[in-house]
Amino acid sequence: MRKAIFFDRDGTLNDFKLGEYITKADELVLLKGAARAVKKANDAGYLCIVVTNQGGVIHNKGITYSDVELINERLIELLKNEGAKIDSLYFCPHYPEVESCDCRKPKTGLISMSMRDFDINLQDSYMIGDSDSDILAGKNARIKTIGIGERIKVEANFCTYNVEEAVDYILKGEKNCPKLV
Repeated sequence: MRKAIFFDRDGTLNDFKLGEYITKADELVLLKGAARAVKKANDAGYLCIVVTNQGGVIHNKGITYSDVELINERLIELLKNEGAKIDSLYFCPHYPEVESCDCRKPKTGLISMSMRDFDINLQDSYMIGDSDSDILAGKNARIKTIGIGERIKVEANFCTYNVEEAVDYILKGEKNCPKLV
């Protein structure tokens, strides 16, 4: 079985303004330290998997499935250009008020799909994200959680302000890192 780090996309790996959707690939900009964080995780033997809600497809926010795929491809390309590798990316296009699904975080469908695809060991895996739905998805999947930023209101195993610090925390073996929440 393999260990994995599940990364949210918007606000965790790339810049994002709450309430706004990235609708075109050229709008995606990596956050400072995101590529270094993924590369560090790669080098330490972690699978790096992105799990992201993209309800703008169903919620009629000017984004199509094709747009999401191009945006995701750009994320993977930008990371690759800096020596970082995403092993897989899963997204949920559903919006709760429009249709029901098992994949929209905080549900665990995206994580469950990747677990089947990659034979992942839950005890050695983490979910890193910038919203309560990310943290709750990790908790619901019974993996350790790391919250990024000030929007996290639910208790995570660790909280910090950027994804590189989150990965550093994991790689230090969760020792000597103060809990901020």
